[in-house]
Amino acid sequence: MIHNHNSVTQDAPADVPAGKNINLDYNVIHQTIDGFGASGAWWAQDVGGWDNLSDIMDLLYDSNKGIGLNIYRYNIGAGGPAIATDPWRTTETIEVSPGVYDLNRDSNAIKAMKEAAKRGASIELYANSPPARLTVSGYTSGEKTGKSNLRPENEDQFADYLVDITELFIKEGIPVTYLSPINEPQWDWKNGQEGSHYEPEQVISLSSKVALELERRKLPVKLMINESGAWNDQNYTLSMYKRIMADDVLSKALDSYAVHSYWSSDKDKKIAASYFSQFDNLLPLRQTEWCEMVNGNAAGMEAALVLAKTIYEDMTILNVVEWDQWLAVAKGDYRDALVYVDPTTRKYGTAKRMWSFGNYSKFIKPGYHRIDAQSEDSDVLVSAYVSPKKDKTVIVAVNPTNREKLVTLPNVKGNQTKIYETSEQSNLELVKEVKRPGNYVLPKESITTFVIEKGKFSFFS
Repeated sequence: MIHNHNSVTQDAPADVPAGKNINLDYNVIHQTIDGFGASGAWWAQDVGGWDNLSDIMDLLYDSNKGIGLNIYRYNIGAGGPAIATDPWRTTETIEVSPGVYDLNRDSNAIKAMKEAAKRGASIELYANSPPARLTVSGYTSGEKTGKSNLRPENEDQFADYLVDITELFIKEGIPVTYLSPINEPQWDWKNGQEGSHYEPEQVISLSSKVALELERRKLPVKLMINESGAWNDQNYTLSMYKRIMADDVLSKALDSYAVHSYWSSDKDKKIAASYFSQFDNLLPLRQTEWCEMVNGNAAGMEAALVLAKTIYEDMTILNVVEWDQWLAVAKGDYRDALVYVDPTTRKYGTAKRMWSFGNYSKFIKPGYHRIDAQSEDSDVLVSAYVSPKKDKTVIVAVNPTNREKLVTLPNVKGNQTKIYETSEQSNLELVKEVKRPGNYVLPKESITTFVIEKGKFSFFS
């Protein structure tokens, strides 16, 4: 159904200022997009066994029924014991004993992963902690002193464990693309959930051993590191890249560099971008985990706009090729997920945040290139993308203000336009179809996506 509460018009409403241009430059090409995703920790161990799992996965991973994510991050659970009081923050492990595995131990989470893959998602495996038998503390929730919890003499065993599981999943037909052995190594990780601190030297040492084991077994999987928790971390994000690229093993094993966007302002991201600009042949950057870290109004437009702004910053400041939300599913009212569920009734509902994510993920597919887009209105946050065949342009415009904004798109290429909106009134709904977008009124507090295609009569040269 098309809703016409927005209009494409040459005449702005009386209370809307004159239109400002959104200027595209098709000749300035930035990064090539790999996709958008979310994590299966730790909800999938429960929700993966629900009768309505398929409906939830459709919302997340189906481009027609939902927002069309194409990356699923499976947590290689470390199991217990862990210091955590919430069952939804503890994990299963498929390890029975060293070298012996039982997939039934994590059957629900594996089912959710397979449902994502069935809908076309590639799979990234990541580990928050080694299994307890390899740790200093005997717990998978960290070392009480906040120091590294993996015993140095156990690095080879941990590498074997991770690659064993990777190989097992590949034999199951699961399309694994990346293996990430370390997650947010700078934090102390003393309790609350699985996690492990690593000193910078051990990040290099363990990662190298995992890389060599993947190479030895000739698995079609790339190493992903080091998933630092923030772009503004000097030791684990910035200087770590230089150390990694100076390492003979890691510099050859990596095709990208993964960081999380927690606690990172746009200023922090600009500092990081400036730092990375010193490197010739910079590896593509990935943003593999983020949530807002705020409690309350998790499903509303305020949270949806924060997510849309964060994606805009990461795409345009850091040129990330991948962008992942932390949790796909959660309970409660914390701003950490896209779908919210009641474990007692097994009912679910979507957050506005999920639909605002879809303003990007539903339309910007792997292989799309980001091109230069400049908004003359500094309040309107704009990014633009072109399909590999150059027959489709996708423009995402975020209006976080409490006023409507009239914009003009003078130089888009194409003659068939569909316009989708996420706002207080709309959940990524198709609100208008026209030949060319011309002038358009962006609703207050909204995310709008223009999909402009080459039709029978093309404006493409």
